[in-house]
Amino acid sequence: MRFSTLSAFLSIPAFALAQSSSASASASAASASASGAAGNSSDYLTAVLGALTSAGLTSLVGAAQGIAETPEGQALLGSLAQGNKTVFAPSNAALSNVSQDILSDNALLTQILSYHILNNTYTAQGVATAPNHTIARTLLRGGNYTLPGNFTAPLVLAKNSTNGSSFEIVQTTSNISTSVNATAANLQVYVIDRVIELPQSIDTVVSSLAPQLSGLVSSIPGLADQLASADGITIFAPNDAAIGAIQSSLGQLNSTQVTSVLSNHIINGTVVYSTGLASGNYTSAGGEPFKFISNSTGAYVQSANSTAKIVQSDIILNNGVVHVIDNVLVNTASNPQAAESAYSSAVAAASTSTEANAPVTATSAATAPSGSSSGSSSSGASSAGFKIEPLGLTNSMMGGMVAVVGAIVGGIVTLF
Repeated sequence: MRFSTLSAFLSIPAFALAQSSSASASASAASASASGAAGNSSDYLTAVLGALTSAGLTSLVGAAQGIAETPEGQALLGSLAQGNKTVFAPSNAALSNVSQDILSDNALLTQILSYHILNNTYTAQGVATAPNHTIARTLLRGGNYTLPGNFTAPLVLAKNSTNGSSFEIVQTTSNISTSVNATAANLQVYVIDRVIELPQSIDTVVSSLAPQLSGLVSSIPGLADQLASADGITIFAPNDAAIGAIQSSLGQLNSTQVTSVLSNHIINGTVVYSTGLASGNYTSAGGEPFKFISNSTGAYVQSANSTAKIVQSDIILNNGVVHVIDNVLVNTASNPQAAESAYSSAVAAASTSTEANAPVTATSAATAPSGSSSGSSSSGASSAGFKIEPLGLTNSMMGGMVAVVGAIVGGIVTLF
């Protein structure tokens, strides 16, 4: 074991895992073990890796040893000593399903492990009950995972009942259950049976959730790249049923109106999770105000006279978030000045925002930052950043858009 490489980056006292089901005597023994090795980073590392090995997490130990040979891995391992952390530890079976190509790519493996570590301690008692979510910041940032204000990529957490003793990591297709709750000095450790997927790009997410919308976006030259390259974007994506329900209406729109409709599904330069929707007055990329409504039947988004229910929230992108809605927001109005002002405010908010380590839930979310909203600056519910050129649609893009709409409705589109 290469303890020498790792130990230089780990300076907190050694510890042993204390299983949550153990009696208080076991917890006392773990505490005594930590005290006995205090100040000795080599002993600390030995205790940590030994505890993980004893817990049957030998593959995770091997992965940690592998990334310790790289600067990125050393930085990640060193950050474990800085404040309270929550670690989602993949089991041996979970890691056995990961390809050898990924496991041997230390840079990618470091990103994956970074996305399994949360800033601060999270327990079931502090996690929101579904359908509400808790947004928890991980240690993953930079590279393809750059958010406004240099925020880290989040995970979405929820439990199934108010009195639930466990919680889940919410994923796009199926959630990941947490089990074997353990504490280790400043670490809260949960064993999981599946490796958490890294945040995906907008084209990957939309193609799986709303193929018809994905086809529309990909058929407009340059639009997909523009969305994918934005640092900070919130998209209200209509599902296939929603698009199918308004096919006849789409056929009556000209290119400018279609552009406005698409723009009014996007918050430009700001990432707004479900926990922050109600805390700010957000402006779309088309310059139109959003209104959000929540009642016993669910959460809704409104643009002008068009309203949609949010049927799936907080789908994490590598550059923002998607909320799936059940209706197309057919708002053909636009206000370029308001859109530009909202983006400028978003840039200003991102330059002064700081990331909160505390959990952000529907009931504890801080006020959303200004930017594409009129709220005051904050770090919890949203973040703001790079501009999508207002939506920057060229003549060729608009022509492609009209052609696709015409194909969808199966008729001839008349341009006014």
